Amino acid sequence: MEKYISHSSAAEMWDVPYIEEVLGNAGNTDLVDITVSAHKARYRTKNKKIHSSELVLPAGAVILHKGEMVACPELVFLELASSLSIHRLILLGLQLCSHPPGKPSGAITTKQKLNSFLEQARGHFGHRKALRAAKYMENGSASIMESIAYMILTLPHSLGGYGLSGAAFNYEIVIKNKAEMRSGHIRRYADLYYRQAKLAVEYESFAYHSSPSELGKDAIRSALLESKGIEVMRLSTIQLYDREACRVFAFNLANRLGKRMQIRAKGFNHMNLLLRELLPDRKPVTEIYL
Repeated sequence: MEKYISHSSAAEMWDVPYIEEVLGNAGNTDLVDITVSAHKARYRTKNKKIHSSELVLPAGAVILHKGEMVACPELVFLELASSLSIHRLILLGLQLCSHPPGKPSGAITTKQKLNSFLEQARGHFGHRKALRAAKYMENGSASIMESIAYMILTLPHSLGGYGLSGAAFNYEIVIKNKAEMRSGHIRRYADLYYRQAKLAVEYESFAYHSSPSELGKDAIRSALLESKGIEVMRLSTIQLYDREACRVFAFNLANRLGKRMQIRAKGFNHMNLLLRELLPDRKPVTEIYL
């Protein structure tokens, strides 16, 4: 392949949800990222940032998309590993694998496809960091706020999270009782679900859950989940944005899961601040590129 659109420009072409928030300062440029297949083929031109890579790419790494030759989503993830912080890279992965509840075909890619691609791309720049980030990815987030809440609650203490791993995004729960089907639906989706503990974390966003109608739907959904023996904890936007309130929520969640949380990792506080900097409209903290 002689040249193709890559890096941040390719991410934008794949319509990654909230890509500007995901990339942060790394995406603040009007330049188009182009990768060429040989160092000697690099050239200077207006409005373009030229990269080069002479390593052999896995089959299907560059494909025709919207009339242009573009890095596939999995290659974009690998390309951006070297320029994004570990937190932003994990968030990018979650957003690449996001989709509306119950509609996995709506995802740009999947955790499984990303891991398969990385297995075939050993030796490429950023590969080690990409593998590390992929360990913390899951399919099925329905929004960037769900993705960030998931990261804060589940990432290990060394990355600033509370280490409450094991949650699944938008887990499908089938309602079979006829009395529970008056709304005409037979399925409900828990935002974050700990299957073994039968515990759901429902994120209540101001953006989508502030009207009486939406709040009513949330209450009905929670009641249906609880009727199936599922404990429901509600995480509000205020709690998520307030660091102390979020910490209290996490410790309460740990208790409900039967886990004893002891944070001993050096640098947890700073990494937690960096992680929380992903929240939209937060003031930036100096990032560490691990």
